[in-house]
Amino acid sequence: MGGKKRPTLSQLAKKAEKAQQQQQQQAQAKAKKKEEGGARRQAQSAFDKLLEALAKDVQSMPIVTVYDVASKYGVKMTVAQRALRALREKGDLVLVVKGHRTEAYVPARRAAS
Repeated sequence: MGGKKRPTLSQLAKKAEKAQQQQQQQAQAKAKKKEEGGARRQAQSAFDKLLEALAKDVQSMPIVTVYDVASKYGVKMTVAQRALRALREKGDLVLVVKGHRTEAYVPARRAAS
């Protein structure tokens, strides 16, 4: 008959404080996502710069492997692999040998002759 119990003042205060903390965390998460978007753009521009530099240097190399690019430019192997594949799609490189884990490329000029 008495109805639902009402929370005490301290319980109400804790509940309000908890709700406020959740809102702050959500706001921080949104801000973090925005920052990550900027980091992605920076990473993309760095990748584009790598491609430009690599396109120039590759023409003078007799054979190009992922390891050569990664060690010369100080990037991860996966980044070097992506860059070489992008240059192959662009037509600057020709795939000569593809093994289980490695790929070897030759500049398009040398492959033609």
